[in-house]
Amino acid sequence: MKKITKTLAAVLACAGMASCAEHSMEIVLTNTLDFDRNGEMVEIVPDFAAANYYVLNSEGVEVPSQFTHDSLLIFRADVAANSKAVYKVFASDTAHVYPQIACGRIYPERADDVAWENELIGFRVYGPATQAKGERAFGYDVFLKHTSDEPMLEKLYKVECDPVTWQKADSLRKIDNNLAEEFIKTFSYHIDHGLGMDCYAVGPTLGAGAPGVLSADTIDYSWCYETAEVLDNGPLRFTVRLTFPKREIAGNEDVVETRLISLDAGSYLNKSQVSYSAPDAGLNTVVGFPLRDSSATYAENGVVAYADPTQGPDNGKALLGIVAADGAFAEYRNIDNHILGISSSESQAPFAYRWGCAWDREQIKNLNDWTAHLNRVRLTDANPLTSK
Repeated sequence: MKKITKTLAAVLACAGMASCAEHSMEIVLTNTLDFDRNGEMVEIVPDFAAANYYVLNSEGVEVPSQFTHDSLLIFRADVAANSKAVYKVFASDTAHVYPQIACGRIYPERADDVAWENELIGFRVYGPATQAKGERAFGYDVFLKHTSDEPMLEKLYKVECDPVTWQKADSLRKIDNNLAEEFIKTFSYHIDHGLGMDCYAVGPTLGAGAPGVLSADTIDYSWCYETAEVLDNGPLRFTVRLTFPKREIAGNEDVVETRLISLDAGSYLNKSQVSYSAPDAGLNTVVGFPLRDSSATYAENGVVAYADPTQGPDNGKALLGIVAADGAFAEYRNIDNHILGISSSESQAPFAYRWGCAWDREQIKNLNDWTAHLNRVRLTDANPLTSK
């Protein structure tokens, strides 16, 4: 059996090679926690090579799966509290097609945005064209979404980036600015037309959980990415690798920052790994959010959370959250009007964490429920589904 990476959410189980068909394998998942784990993403390395794979649950029903860029077979599993569940993987000569839940792309027509989504939430990061304009947009942006398996970003960007529509708006503006503004409201993705909306402000901040470096008690911000490579594009996982221009950070010259970001179906949170090519020393990574008002924040046990009021009179709140991959931060501080979790060491190893958002107009209604969800994520990360 091939070696499984440290981040796997499941360990393969088989009663013996003789009991496993040549082109199939059995996976026994054990939930050691006292609550049900429904729709949790499982990652395995198949112990046989095949052109394609498919997965059946214990009732023999096929569940959507995906083979990722890093040779993992992923699928969503249901395992009851303190119980086990059996799944089976089979070889297939044909690719099985499933609904596209987690997906995204680079949008050169919108200043090189990289934007992605799943059924719960959407995100974007700004690109070279934004930086070339001098627009100081450092952090991650959020597209709040009404829960739906139907992707929305293509629809939102199509209208927002339509030059004909904007030409009409410009023509109306020459007649009456108010008429133009009312027309823009009929299509702008800053207004909820039933799919979702962009009403979160980023600007020169970490936005919805981007990383920075702590330098002399100030945040050293990255600007926009330089190159982007989409590695996975659904149906269950979107992954992008971003590299940032060389810059001086904390006395280290020509440092290149690299981020690997993945969003899975069923998750409010992205997984991120951040690394810096600092030749002489590691860097203290910080992650967090700008504070827009005096609302309460949550920062303990490796979790940081805040309910951002968003822009507009009645757009609801963006429930922002971070979960440290190692279970804790060294400390939590308010710096530069941000609530921050600070990494526990200056190691050159990649800094890993989860970051994301929920909309209080959907399933999770307030900061208390959101922090409970984040702490459950922290608990499941620390107690992965395993085979025993």
